[in-house]
Amino acid sequence: MCGIAAWLGPGAYASVYEILVGEQHRGHDAAGVAFPAGGEVRVVGGSGYVWQALPSPRESPGPLARAGVVIGHVRYSTSGGYSGYQPVKSSRGLVTVAFNGTIHNYVEAAGEVLGSRGYAWDAQALADIIEHFYLEEGSLADAVREASRVLRGAYSLVALTPRGELVAARDPLGVRPLAYAYEPGVLLAVASETGPLAGLGLEWRELGAAGYLHCHADGGRPECYAGSLPGAGEPRPCAFEYIYFLRPDSVFEGVVAHEARKRMGALLAGIDGEEVDVAVPVPDSGRSAAIGYAEARGVPFDEALYRNRFTGRAFISSPGVRREVLRSKFTVIPSALQGKSVAVIDDSIVRGDTSRHIVKLLRRAGAWRVHFRSASPPILFPCFYGVDIPSRSELIARRLGVEGVAKFIGADSLLYNTVENLVRAIGRPVCLGCFTGAYPHDLDLDLLEGRFSLGRR
Repeated sequence: MCGIAAWLGPGAYASVYEILVGEQHRGHDAAGVAFPAGGEVRVVGGSGYVWQALPSPRESPGPLARAGVVIGHVRYSTSGGYSGYQPVKSSRGLVTVAFNGTIHNYVEAAGEVLGSRGYAWDAQALADIIEHFYLEEGSLADAVREASRVLRGAYSLVALTPRGELVAARDPLGVRPLAYAYEPGVLLAVASETGPLAGLGLEWRELGAAGYLHCHADGGRPECYAGSLPGAGEPRPCAFEYIYFLRPDSVFEGVVAHEARKRMGALLAGIDGEEVDVAVPVPDSGRSAAIGYAEARGVPFDEALYRNRFTGRAFISSPGVRREVLRSKFTVIPSALQGKSVAVIDDSIVRGDTSRHIVKLLRRAGAWRVHFRSASPPILFPCFYGVDIPSRSELIARRLGVEGVAKFIGADSLLYNTVENLVRAIGRPVCLGCFTGAYPHDLDLDLLEGRFSLGRR
């Protein structure tokens, strides 16, 4: 999971910067932008948050400030280690790409197309594969279309050439979101989520699975043409987007994230037989589910946990940073807890460390009983479509089972939602690979665990 952005039209850099800030929740390992200047594409970026990695639009250097087309990226790394940033230039510099997702067959695809299997990062392989077809086809849209025939995995992308040719595309199964706003002759805006575009006052649309936009700035006036990649099937959007990644105000495949999460909480409440006095969310991603849970059970909803929003999201941080974030992330409001039986609702339980820490905080603050509730089912399988859980061994539900996880986190009881409730709450078919092991593609888990776990811990 990362965030991508593009803008074709006046004020391109300032607009991309603002979209990336609106997508900061999707990744804060690094940030970068790319723009055409002097017959090449220049890339600017670095580690950390957008404001750390990129110049302020008010202080940006001349070529960047004057650029009529800019693409950008905030990184949550799932491949290639935790260093580096996107957008990524191809080996010859003819194509620059920013993408969100994971291409699980990038080694094999690079071997087939480029005759080299020596790639350690799917982003670089993707850029070089598209460049190869660009040299053959002469059109960036045709290059992306041909590349899609050999790529497997999840990829919503924006690609740029030195002459300002721009393509935005979503993979044939539509695993990751992508949205845009287009005013012919005025502007094109692209973002991973609808929320940042709405925040700019733009009338957005979702780009459909296998859809692409091919755009030029003819005389400074953006013109875009729509098309489809081969191999389109029934969209399989990632269930974890609805559970955790998306902003609550974002829409993915027609479903508002906040509403889906409220339904998850309500359906979870329907299978919970424990007596509780109060429903407490794990902020921020557990809040919507906790609202639905409290309404369905007829118990008070209270913000007993305070989250320091300046620490970032622990789940999308690298392992060392994740531990540091956890220590300073939460404090408790004791008056909301003392002597009470508490249902604490989180979006999910992956490794269990955050849940364990929260239970300890609640008990120290005087909670009588702590019942931990997960809006998602147990995560039992790794993800190779854009979530940084590349190994079965790190998934606590798989190792310990429900009773073992409850004991590990120190809860009086633990309840997960069901797969059936999750699908019902979202209201459409989704990718459930991390819950059921039924992936959109046939996968060799042992091979991919070795490939994507290398250098990740």
